[in-house]
Amino acid sequence: MKLPNMMVTTLGAIVIITVLGFLNRDDGRVGSGETGLEVGVPIEHQIQKRQKTTPLPVVLRLVNNQNNAVALTADGPCKVFRYVVTTEDGGFIQAVRRPEVCTQTISSTELAANQVLEEIRQVPLDSSRYQAGTYNLRIKFWNYEGQASFTLVD
Repeated sequence: MKLPNMMVTTLGAIVIITVLGFLNRDDGRVGSGETGLEVGVPIEHQIQKRQKTTPLPVVLRLVNNQNNAVALTADGPCKVFRYVVTTEDGGFIQAVRRPEVCTQTISSTELAANQVLEEIRQVPLDSSRYQAGTYNLRIKFWNYEGQASFTLVD
């Protein structure tokens, strides 16, 4: 059975558009020749209503896909890791609290060429501020920004 030319052309266009969309998708990974932050959180996480805080595990991957080392600096050790949690529509929920005592020295290190700095942190969500739903987490780690969405369930 031979398909009409119009049908073959339409199917060909669909295949080409699908392949281009797949290759150009923005999946949060750092591209070749770039340095950036990849953030991983559980897709669903249970709210600990009986506790003051709900610890949200966060995996931070600072990726250097360049052929040279990158200097990492922050305004102090308390500003190496910062976060803001918002609702899906951008309403503020919570941010990192500034510690009462923090040295005002510049923190710095170096990330070698084609290397990854990976850390696992916990974001202590104030349980009284949250209900079941989807939230956005924006993180700044060594002055590189990343974000991820997560859903809280009862």
